[in-house]
Amino acid sequence: MSRVHMENITCIACGKESPYRYWDMIDPMMNQETKDKVLSGELFTFTCKHCGAKRRVTYDTIYQEVAKGRTFHLVTSEESYMQAVNIYADRDSHSSPVLAHEIVRIVLSQNQLAEKIRIFDEGLDDRIVEIIKAYFLSQLYEQEPDIQVDEVLFFVGDQNQYEIAFLSQDGNHRSISFSREMYDGIKKDIGGKLPPIHQELEVDLEIAMEYLKD
Repeated sequence: MSRVHMENITCIACGKESPYRYWDMIDPMMNQETKDKVLSGELFTFTCKHCGAKRRVTYDTIYQEVAKGRTFHLVTSEESYMQAVNIYADRDSHSSPVLAHEIVRIVLSQNQLAEKIRIFDEGLDDRIVEIIKAYFLSQLYEQEPDIQVDEVLFFVGDQNQYEIAFLSQDGNHRSISFSREMYDGIKKDIGGKLPPIHQELEVDLEIAMEYLKD
């Protein structure tokens, strides 16, 4: 069940306060609209009731789909990161909030949270996706050594094709598509060398590079 609490936020545009709903726990099981709002970012958007100005609000939250055995924990500080690591470090213990075989991922941004949802909804292994991202990113840097890439994200396109987006703060975004056949081929080649998927807590580009070294 979702858990929320209300706090007032001061609008940076008009300086007036408006109530905002913080989601401490997000469980979309009974409400697909909640999940859609996580994916779009609307759930994390504050709208001033006085002037209508909008902005993203950054805070810790836990997204949990119990029926699917998935927990994605969004952390926004080093302190909350260490707390999350400690929570899930020993999932064999009775005090752990999740079972040992459940998939748990610690993520560092709202974009990463949405990405994990998309990846697992597609039935993909996020470690293989990160390896594909690392491969295409290295190719991009070879072609354009001076390009600035701030974030690399997996998306499902309008035609249900898989895409990797390379985002930059200067707006010079790029994207590239890849097929399920490519994914399956890499998983066949590398997947057997990886530890069980539920043993990982963090899966990102950095860990993909470690997989490729082995």
